[in-house]
Amino acid sequence: MSGIVLLVLIGLGVAWVVTRGRQKMKLPVTGRHWLWIVIAVVVVLAIAYGASGHVSQH
Repeated sequence: MSGIVLLVLIGLGVAWVVTRGRQKMKLPVTGRHWLWIVIAVVVVLAIAYGASGHVSQH
């Protein structure tokens, strides 16, 4: 469970950086942007972790 929390926190950090960049470029930022960025980061990191072979086989 702590792994999921860590993935979400990393996703929020990436979303924060991306939305700050969008704001500086005068692009709109909504809650949907935050949500989709967090979901994308969590999915990509989960797939990368699973493909790395570090998942325990219990």
